[in-house]
Amino acid sequence: MPSARATLLTAAAAGTAALLLTGCSPAPAGLAGVSVAEDGTPLGVLLMCHDHVDGAMLYPDDVPKESREVTGDWRHDGPVTGFTSWPLLQTAGAPAAERWTPQTQADRLEKGRGYRLAGWTEDGSWSAVPVRFTPEDLARLKPGQVRYTLDDETLTSSLDDFRDRACDEAAGGREEH
Repeated sequence: MPSARATLLTAAAAGTAALLLTGCSPAPAGLAGVSVAEDGTPLGVLLMCHDHVDGAMLYPDDVPKESREVTGDWRHDGPVTGFTSWPLLQTAGAPAAERWTPQTQADRLEKGRGYRLAGWTEDGSWSAVPVRFTPEDLARLKPGQVRYTLDDETLTSSLDDFRDRACDEAAGGREEH
């Protein structure tokens, strides 16, 4: 009879293989968004509704997944729960990125090109729903606004409304306003 450890390892390996073979994405536990600082610096925003993510990745959305280039990759110094934001670009006026360490960070985004920002976990267990945007979309945002995706719809709201209501809306409690 196999040991409990052998059974657990076999189950874990089978689960990992199933995820890899089916191409399943991690379950969303939060929402990614973009905002801008007072000086116009683009900001990444994560709002975790439950569980956590460990980092975030910014990538062009016009490149196949298998050959995807990474525009920005950040790691947080602990699990991200609740709300956080950080600068997406390395610029002179960018606000400090508390608890975020850039692994890769661009100094500009290409005009007319679409990007996606998403949150991820080291073990692939959870994610944050990605947001799609262009530099032109960022230019239309005012400080204090956030752009995010909910049910395949791109929305813009105040940061306060995003923090207060987006998780409820994502869970199905969406109200008409």
